[in-house]
Amino acid sequence: MKLNFCEQYKYLTDENNIFKEINYDELKDILDSFKTGLILVGGPWHNKCQSIMKETNDICKREGLEEVFVYNPKFVNVFKEEEDLRDCLTLENKLKYYYIIEHTGYKSDNLVKDTLIAKMNLPTFLAIKNGVCVKYYTPSLIKDSKDPFLHEEGNLEDKTLEFDAKLTELCKAIIDEKNRFL
Repeated sequence: MKLNFCEQYKYLTDENNIFKEINYDELKDILDSFKTGLILVGGPWHNKCQSIMKETNDICKREGLEEVFVYNPKFVNVFKEEEDLRDCLTLENKLKYYYIIEHTGYKSDNLVKDTLIAKMNLPTFLAIKNGVCVKYYTPSLIKDSKDPFLHEEGNLEDKTLEFDAKLTELCKAIIDEKNRFL
């Protein structure tokens, strides 16, 4: 079932958005097959991810991207319970998650419980060029109906332009101006 991003993300109104949902195997394929693209790790259940979707769509379209892959680390396990891959509750999931961290070079002081594996904060953008993560960005921004611009929690200073600049930098890192996309 294809995710309707406008129904899932309250600030996103563009029915012709460029988001494409991918699962773990598709994410792994992007890394293994030397593909190029921008991946957003997060999901509609996360308020910071909710907050940035409209701006992400607008900026990436403006920069010429045709799609942005969205990988949601939450899934339903064999016991029909929702689980976050980043929690590494089983050996299999720990190995899957470690694969993502190792192949993207993600660094964080926040570690997965009882491991030395960096816990990826959400949302995180991964700029993948030829299967290699050339840059990543983890914005910590929110917005709400009374403050319709991106800002840090507890600080009402508008950070939309800063977000725009950082996301534009990621887009430019994966676009080859001669061939457009590799």
